[in-house]
Amino acid sequence: MITTSGDVFSKFRNNYLAVYLTVMLSDWLQGPYLYTLYESYGFGMYEIAVLFIVGFVSSAVFGTVVANTADVWGRKRMALLFCCTSSTASLIRLSSNYQFLIISHLLSGLSTALLYCVFEAWYISQHQRKGFAPALIGATFSTAIFLNGLVAILAGIVANIAVEWSKSLAAPFVVSACSLIFAGLMISSSWEENFGESKTNASGSILKSMLEGLVVLKNDTNILSLGLAQTVFECSMYTFVLLYTPALEQSIKNSGTTKELLPLGYLFSAMMFCTMLGSIGFKILSSKGVATDRLLSIALLIAGGSFCFIAINANNTTYTVASFLLFEATTGLYFPSIGTLRAQTIPEQNRTGVMAFLRVPMNFAVCAILLRVNTLPVGQIFQICALLNFAGGLTILWRALDPVRQVAYTAASTQESHEL
Repeated sequence: MITTSGDVFSKFRNNYLAVYLTVMLSDWLQGPYLYTLYESYGFGMYEIAVLFIVGFVSSAVFGTVVANTADVWGRKRMALLFCCTSSTASLIRLSSNYQFLIISHLLSGLSTALLYCVFEAWYISQHQRKGFAPALIGATFSTAIFLNGLVAILAGIVANIAVEWSKSLAAPFVVSACSLIFAGLMISSSWEENFGESKTNASGSILKSMLEGLVVLKNDTNILSLGLAQTVFECSMYTFVLLYTPALEQSIKNSGTTKELLPLGYLFSAMMFCTMLGSIGFKILSSKGVATDRLLSIALLIAGGSFCFIAINANNTTYTVASFLLFEATTGLYFPSIGTLRAQTIPEQNRTGVMAFLRVPMNFAVCAILLRVNTLPVGQIFQICALLNFAGGLTILWRALDPVRQVAYTAASTQESHEL
């Protein structure tokens, strides 16, 4: 039996959002000053890129196995594992020892795989198990992205204040670790366990989950097209995470101005505000009946345009920052779109495993790009990101314009409106 809202759903949704937003706060706190922290340790761009690559390889190799394990051993347990590994990674970054930082990024890669697989899979499973209306999944994701934008804005301000108050670039990472401890306490005390596979014969079930996930990917072109969109967009996004600070520094240098300590926390907050605006756009356009896959294609195409603007306006700081903000707006449109489409497309019994496999090509694509930071100008790297997003956007647009899919979407939308 399908239910809609009321106190039961509100309590369930609010509990998930409280955990999700606390976890995301910890993640956002590490964003503004990570590159600058490593610069202060005396590392160059290539050495910093290698640290990022270690994280992506860790996420691709180890994350696949661990995320599939969540289907068998429990998503709540894996969420608690995330809190442990991510907080440990944050605290290790207080050290300037390069070997320790490699370990930190190994843990961080594993944590990232869990963050983007386990929490979403746990929510969707519980939502379906409790019998809430399917349309509320998209509404929850949209609300989560909107509030995540507010949390990210707050994180940028907190990070900036923490650095100014402590005179240490490492301060935000301490605050991040503390927020993860709090998230772990909430998960352990309020979340129910759920699984994608039987708990019996765990090792065999993990292997079965992985193999079935690969079969699902091989046989479902809809999931493969979503995987392509995820690969090109998130590959570009993580490349942007590493390169936006040096791109801004280079733009300031080219324009002939100087600033000793950039207010990166406040810039981060501005970018996250634009992410929030993107999520509002998703909610408005969805309510007007725009198909979710069309919204996804719009996000990819605008992202491609923003990377073109970054590459073209390397000597103009104002235009460079405006391009940053435009790209971040597309992330607010992208995440609720891709999350909703994954919920509609990926089978529940293999959800975590399939989602983990979808991240593998993205991780290796990021590595392939970041290994060239010493040989390719930043502008050329952003041009590659633009081409990738244009290709992904056109692929999803073709999927969205498929007449069969349009009929199916209209039928699904009609059914969801009746349920609500």
